[in-house]
Amino acid sequence: MNLRLVKLPFFLFIFFSFFSAPAQPTIGVLDFDNNSLADRQRLEPLRKGLAQMFSSELSQLQALHLVERADLRRVIEEMQLAQAGMIDEKTAQQVGKLVGAQHLLLGGFVYLPNGKMRIDARIVEVETGRTLKAGEETGKEGQIFDMVKALNKKLVKELALRLSAAEMAKLDQLKNVKFAAVLLYSQAVTYEDRGDINNARKKYREALAEDKNFIQAQQRLAVLEKSKP
Repeated sequence: MNLRLVKLPFFLFIFFSFFSAPAQPTIGVLDFDNNSLADRQRLEPLRKGLAQMFSSELSQLQALHLVERADLRRVIEEMQLAQAGMIDEKTAQQVGKLVGAQHLLLGGFVYLPNGKMRIDARIVEVETGRTLKAGEETGKEGQIFDMVKALNKKLVKELALRLSAAEMAKLDQLKNVKFAAVLLYSQAVTYEDRGDINNARKKYREALAEDKNFIQAQQRLAVLEKSKP
């Protein structure tokens, strides 16, 4: 008897894979909301850039299983949410279930009139939709990684993750870079999400030209360089 393979939608594949998920807590990081009134258009790429910054740091923790951004993006596209802009708590919960995440990290940012930025983040328990922890950090735009670092530590504490000394040191290694480099990095992430790898590489290089100490830009560029045809 001939068997014919049936191609399942991506979100169903993720759903059926849930039962083989690793034992450690699983979390997905969704794109951040741009709540800025001033410079809103200029800051729009930061929605994806911030999500990638959080993901890059959390991926270093052995006690946590991070859902790949590409997997989240595919599920969001399957659910036809990509054009809807901000994802609310209900749809976020649906996305989380389909990717097998126990928790989701959601957040937003706003550019304040005094030239500072405020970043807020919250952890949502996917099964119940309950917000476990919400926090915010405010600082100068050049202190964006200090804010990311502080919020990540709150996340680690809320999930009661047991980290090694080396992992704690990694969370502390994150250094601030020029905000112009952060915006270029965020544009690169946006291109990468669209599948425009050539422009993504270009923007990562521009980010490094702006600030050569931008470790996350170095890491993403290295990944894309390895994937060259």
